[in-house]
Amino acid sequence: MRRMVSGLLLGMAAAFVAAGGVAEREVVVTNPADGVRLAGTLSFPKDSRPRAAVVLASGSGQQNRDEEIMGHRPFKVIADYLSRRGYAVLRMDDRGCGGSGGDFGAAVNADFVGDVSAGLNYIDSLYEQVPVGVIGHSDGGTTAIKMAVGNRKCDFIVTLAAPAWPGDSIIMSQGRAIAEAMTGKWEAEGQQRMYLDIAKSDMPSFQARMAIYSDIARQLGESAKIPAVQAQINAQVDAVVSPWYRDMLRYYPAADIGAVDIPWLAINGEKDMQVIPANLETIRRLNRRVKTALLPGINHLMQSCVTGMPQEYVTIAEDVSPSVLETMGEWLDEISGRANGAF
Repeated sequence: MRRMVSGLLLGMAAAFVAAGGVAEREVVVTNPADGVRLAGTLSFPKDSRPRAAVVLASGSGQQNRDEEIMGHRPFKVIADYLSRRGYAVLRMDDRGCGGSGGDFGAAVNADFVGDVSAGLNYIDSLYEQVPVGVIGHSDGGTTAIKMAVGNRKCDFIVTLAAPAWPGDSIIMSQGRAIAEAMTGKWEAEGQQRMYLDIAKSDMPSFQARMAIYSDIARQLGESAKIPAVQAQINAQVDAVVSPWYRDMLRYYPAADIGAVDIPWLAINGEKDMQVIPANLETIRRLNRRVKTALLPGINHLMQSCVTGMPQEYVTIAEDVSPSVLETMGEWLDEISGRANGAF
């Protein structure tokens, strides 16, 4: 198994914390493609060589290294759990967030793939003869899949609620699932489809923005003249015509999914309403080599839940379900235990 230790990329801060057999070191990783510096935390077993090393790839939207959302810090929980189980884990602030540089608003998925690739190269340089891989959540699962087919140093991936369909299909299925759970029907389906078609097209962003804004304002009538409402419309339209969103809508993942030939564990929650479980079946159909796990009672944030509705996320105490952690840990133990880490 190839491994070259090199001094690529980066600086490490002096901060070092150790507790309960786990150590943490603050690091800075540089993406060589554009020079963006990414701040992160490396967690690792304090007194032993790691079984393997992983980089965590966050989902859509700008998030810090803990993938913090609605008071939950799932990546911190995952890093701590895996480090205590014997793995090194690198988690980084998204570009433009926390201690990281760069402009998040101008980035597309290729930039995030480059960021994670820089992180993977970094941990590869630290641990000779240790398998290295990526764990990606939601859109971070897309990043992990692209890493699996585009980075020779990536030895394995784990995806948590990774999309298997084109981006516009993901958005439509999400909207339908949530609307039908709330009211039994989705009256805005045609309108959403029209907006996605505009955003997915080759129409220049300023024209796409004008077309979507005008239709929303027409639907709202007189209320669209209220400054606060105009601000809300602007925020929504800006998100839909952002470089990342339009890139996401146009991406068809089937070819990349089929091309993954390294160990891959794909997990979905049975109650996920954002990347619905049918995506997992698509992954299984496109790539028979994948180990898949559909976990009962788990939502999109990988929490134990009742309904799976996004409104429920904030009411749940846990950050990540033990069943998700154990499923990942057991699979990683299995693949990292193979002779000499040979894949």
